[in-house]
Amino acid sequence: MSVHLTEEEQLETLKRWWRDYGKLIVIAIVVAVATYFGITEWKKNQQQKAEQASVVYEQLLQAVSVQPGQTLDAEKRSSVNQLANQLKSGGSGLYAHNAALFLARLAVEEGNLEQAATELKWVLDNKPAAATEQVARLRLARVLIANSQLDEAEKLLGNPAEAFKSEYAEVQGDIFSARGDVNAARASYEQALADNDVQQQERSMLLQLKLDDLKLAPAASASAENAQ
Repeated sequence: MSVHLTEEEQLETLKRWWRDYGKLIVIAIVVAVATYFGITEWKKNQQQKAEQASVVYEQLLQAVSVQPGQTLDAEKRSSVNQLANQLKSGGSGLYAHNAALFLARLAVEEGNLEQAATELKWVLDNKPAAATEQVARLRLARVLIANSQLDEAEKLLGNPAEAFKSEYAEVQGDIFSARGDVNAARASYEQALADNDVQQQERSMLLQLKLDDLKLAPAASASAENAQ
């Protein structure tokens, strides 16, 4: 008899526990299941978006591909703009950042420095990867130098990663050169030449040309003074 009562007491305790906590358990289970399926669906959507972006990016690469010495015709430029803006509107990932870099390059080729700066600033404002950020800063600095915004360009240089030291030193030299500070420009170009990869012979030649141009600057100034 006592055993039977004990079982009844246990059953009553279980019923009371279910009345108190049963709804919470059901809600927790529903939330957990909904969360699981929600995350699964979100991952699926993200995967689909990534795959779609990959296809569009491949089309963009084909659109910007031209033979050496050739430039994009009007039809290809229109296609590049459409594809690049499609990638940018779909998010701010690597594909979108690279698309903006392509748009900036086209803008520079068209002489539209303001548009180029806008595209490069968009990249920097949308949390790019470290390497992409370094490239965008470098290119934006060059655009600003071309637009005579030297102070703004210099603010972008900061402390570059090892792989970008030579290019950043070159841009710093361009800023000094534009200001007429020959000695500082020379030091920056020499640093850029020292940091340059020995395999990048074309860059080395360009840097040497910039140094040679600086060597002519004092002589030119002296000739001007003598002429007066």
